[in-house]
Amino acid sequence: MATELQIAASRNNGARSQGPVSIDGKARSSRNAVRHGLTAKTVVLNNEDPAQFKILCENLSNDYEPRTEYEHELVSQLAGARWKLRRCNIVEKGIFDKAVDEIRPKIQAEYEGADEEMVTIFALEQAIDSPQLKSLRRYMTQILREESHASSQLEKIRRERPSQPPQAVPASENAPTRNEPGEKRPENTAARNEPDQNGRTGQIGPVPVQPERL
Repeated sequence: MATELQIAASRNNGARSQGPVSIDGKARSSRNAVRHGLTAKTVVLNNEDPAQFKILCENLSNDYEPRTEYEHELVSQLAGARWKLRRCNIVEKGIFDKAVDEIRPKIQAEYEGADEEMVTIFALEQAIDSPQLKSLRRYMTQILREESHASSQLEKIRRERPSQPPQAVPASENAPTRNEPGEKRPENTAARNEPDQNGRTGQIGPVPVQPERL
């Protein structure tokens, strides 16, 4: 299934993850865990690692973020199909390895100095026509159709899902205002229209001095 490097990376990411923190997130994570466990019982074989299947389900859930029951079902179908495809690759390798082991003594006996490359060529020719590999190919074709249907439906849902608009940040009502450099300050027009001591209004600047009478 997964390589040692992939397993180590998954464990490292899981160790750094703090998990959902909101109440809704924890409830959704709990429901997902139940779904993954139910799917694993029908997909994972007794000699396979259910923890790796759970990681696959969680990764797909994070990718597609299912919200409805139908979307969760599609994610489960996609996870099951991809898990079966991984298994098919292992079975295919096993068929070729078996053919190589069976044909090696015959090839080495008939061809002096036959190397492993020649053994592999004859083994592949023999395995391709085997009923086991033909049955496996038909099985993989069926699984690929299931995988394609589930992934295409999920991609369609994700494309049509409305995006949430960004929330506007409210301006502070009590924030003090400042005059920017170079900004013209408003004039105090009320002070200019006040009558002076001589009863005149609109006077700007100093009051002229009257000459004294002799």
